[in-house]
Amino acid sequence: MKAIQDVASEVEMEIEAGLMNNNTEERYRIYYPFTAIVGNEDAKLALILNAIDPDIGGVLLVGDKGTGKSTMVRSLAQVLPEIEVVADCPFNDDPNDPTHMCDICYSRYVRGEQLPVVRRKMRVVNLPLSITVDSSSVP
Repeated sequence: MKAIQDVASEVEMEIEAGLMNNNTEERYRIYYPFTAIVGNEDAKLALILNAIDPDIGGVLLVGDKGTGKSTMVRSLAQVLPEIEVVADCPFNDDPNDPTHMCDICYSRYVRGEQLPVVRRKMRVVNLPLSITVDSSSVP
């Protein structure tokens, strides 16, 4: 693991070179470790179960401001494994599971087209309370 001073030097060099962007910032962000979170056992269990079986449909965390809801979610995302997704799909479809593909990827799959595959970290998506499954198109 890199020392904070080394990371700061790398970020500084990228800023000076004009290479700093959102990906750079995300790459060097330091997260609180999920295993270090104390309390909120029900919320942690719900997040872990949703990570194991996404068919659960998500987790709604409710609580007072400052109770660590966002910290908990961001820290869990850091310990999740990389996943294989269709490279050019905005929905991160699983290239090996046609039952969970969007219409475009599924039609390409049915035609026998080789879907381009990449590995990427799982993303955490914050959704407003008023959103429904049928109205969401999260890239």
